[in-house]
Amino acid sequence: ARINFVTVIPLRLNRLDTPIAAFNISLANKADNGIVGSVRSMSAIVNLPQCRFSNQEVMVNVTNNTGGPGPEQKSFDNPICRFKRGLISIVSNANDVRQTLNLGYKLTNLQPNTEYDVVYRIGSEESNPLRIMTSSPMDFNNIDVGFSGRSGAMVVITVLLSIAMVVLIIILIVSVFVRT
Repeated sequence: ARINFVTVIPLRLNRLDTPIAAFNISLANKADNGIVGSVRSMSAIVNLPQCRFSNQEVMVNVTNNTGGPGPEQKSFDNPICRFKRGLISIVSNANDVRQTLNLGYKLTNLQPNTEYDVVYRIGSEESNPLRIMTSSPMDFNNIDVGFSGRSGAMVVITVLLSIAMVVLIIILIVSVFVRT
C-alpha cells in the first residue's frame, strides 16, 4: 500500500483585524547621513516614504508602549524624489556653493526613556510599525571632563611654536634689511 503525505506550508498567518503593511519605514541611517544619532531623548529622525509616494500627504501616528496616544505630529507632503530628500535639511555654504543634505522626518515632543511605535499613513496605505526607544538624557553636571588643566605636552608645544614664530619674524626682518 502506498501512503501519500500532503505538506501544508502556511504562507502568511495574519489576524483579520491587523492590516498588512504596504511599505517599510526605518530610522535615519547614521552612517549614510553623517548624523550623530537618529534617536535622542526627546526626538527621533525617521526616513521618508518611498518615491512612489511623492507629492502625497503623509500622516504620522505615534503611540506609546502601552498603546495609548503619543505626542501629536504634523502631517507633511512627501517631497519629490530627485536625490536623497527629506524634511530635516543640513545646509553647507562652502566657496559660494550651497549643498543641501536632506535627512528625514523629525518626530518631536517625545518623552525620555520611553518606547514608541511610529506609523506613516498615506491615503489608504499604512507602513509597518517602527518601534523606537528614546534615550535618557544625562545631567551635564555628571559628565566627566577628565583632566581639565593643561598637560605638559601642550605647554611644550605652545612654547616651541612661539619660539619658532619669533625666529621666523626675525629672519623676515633681517632678510628685508639685507636685501636693501
